[in-house]
This record gives sequence, structure tokens and C-alpha cells, in this order.
Amino acid sequence: MAPVPTLLVPRVGPRVFIRTEATVRRLTKKLRLHPHPSFNLTSTSPKGSHIIHNPPSAAPTPYVTPSLFLPALDARRKLSPPILPAEPTPAPTEAALADSKPVVAVAEKPLPPPLSQPYEKTYHLTPEDFDEIRRLRVEDPVKWSANALARKFNVSPLVIGIAAPAGAERWSAKEKELEKVKSRWGKKRTLAREMRTRRKEEWFKGE
Repeated sequence: MAPVPTLLVPRVGPRVFIRTEATVRRLTKKLRLHPHPSFNLTSTSPKGSHIIHNPPSAAPTPYVTPSLFLPALDARRKLSPPILPAEPTPAPTEAALADSKPVVAVAEKPLPPPLSQPYEKTYHLTPEDFDEIRRLRVEDPVKWSANALARKFNVSPLVIGIAAPAGAERWSAKEKELEKVKSRWGKKRTLAREMRTRRKEEWFKGE
């Protein structure tokens, strides 16, 4: 008879509790700090909350306190010079303007090159080009979409949409494609799109 295999379980020693830094006792002891000796607290100092005034080491000066806050008969008013109103500057005459030298602009440093090519509007399409755009749009609206025609004639899709808008058949085909995509949406996405549409409607109502 073959011996029955036994499950070997490692022997575990007695559990020892180790106090770490996160325990309450050691953390409370570290936070119990004594006041710094630079506060110079004496027996006559107030025990409650009070303002500690540490004056700077500089010598006092009468200019620290503005004259507005000094009493009328204070001797420090004589130490500070009186503030007189500034005299108005006369307007320059025509002779002074004629004799003045023209301002020479300082030579500016060259600017770094632009990150992208600057866009400039072009008006290069002719009436024959617009006729060709409309013909291609009617001939095959799927192949000659707004983006394809824009790349062919080097214009923006907005120009193609204004010159040759899509027909009713193209719009109905797009609506059917959108309905197929919406049929695969889940409950959360459908609810989110409905709420987005409702928010857009409230924008125009001023809500």
C-alpha cells in the first residue's frame, strides 16, 4: 500500500507586537514640543494667546510714521519734509515740436520662425471652377465629398459647402448611418447625448 501524501505546513512562531512610527503614543510624544527659547517668555508674560513683537535691529527713524498719523503738535512733523503738489507740466509748443528730433526705432531682434505655416485667404477660384465643383458634387457625392473637393481645389470645406451644398439624398444617407451608430449605443451614452442636446437647446433660451 502506497503512503498517503501529507500537506507540509510551515511552523509559525509566536506573534510579536511591534510598535511602529504610526502608533498613537510615539506620534503624540513627538508632537509635544516645548516653546523655542527665542521667544524669551518670562514669568510675567501672558499665559493666553498674544502678539509677540520682535522689533528689527535698525535704529528708529521719524520717517517710519507718516505725517498723516502724527498729532498736530508733534515735534516729528518738523523732521519730515513737507510734500508739495507737483507743478503742472506746460504743453510743448509748435516750435519745440519742430526742433525735436524724430524718434529712431531700436533695432528689434528677429522673431523665431512660426510653428505652423500662416494661413492666408486666397481667391483663386474662377466661375469655371465653381461649375466643376457643382458637377462633381452631383455626379458622385460619396467620392467627391466636401473634404475631397477642398483638397482638390485647395480651399476650405466651408467654401465647398456654400458653393455646392449636399443634396437631400446625401443628407438622408448620413442620417441612416447615424441611426445605425446610435443603435449600438448603451443606456448611459444615450442618456448623456440626450442631456447634451437639451443643454444646447437651453443655451439659446438664455437658461
